[in-house]
Amino acid sequence: MTSVSDPARARDRIQSQIDSIGRLRGSGPNPFDYDLWNSRTLEVLGAVYGQDSAEMHRYMAEAGERGRLPGVRGQAENMTLNIHGPWGILKRLERAEAVLADLVRSLS
Repeated sequence: MTSVSDPARARDRIQSQIDSIGRLRGSGPNPFDYDLWNSRTLEVLGAVYGQDSAEMHRYMAEAGERGRLPGVRGQAENMTLNIHGPWGILKRLERAEAVLADLVRSLS
């Protein structure tokens, strides 16, 4: 695990992202809201652990797979993400929540 200078602050920031997941699920989830949430999650993890950290790579492997997927329309992977399916928003949120919760536990 990457060394964190202020574990309590890191834990709070990551927990805040976890706490936002329920609202995302309740919004449909809305792909635009999901994209904003994911961007903020990447910012938090980058600030806490570093852009090239094992924790960032783990998150990206579980929830941040990039590129067009079957059934996705449009220019990018954000606003046109499917909601259902293994790489849809709901499954991404499920996997992201598990990774983030594990990171919070490791900071306790």
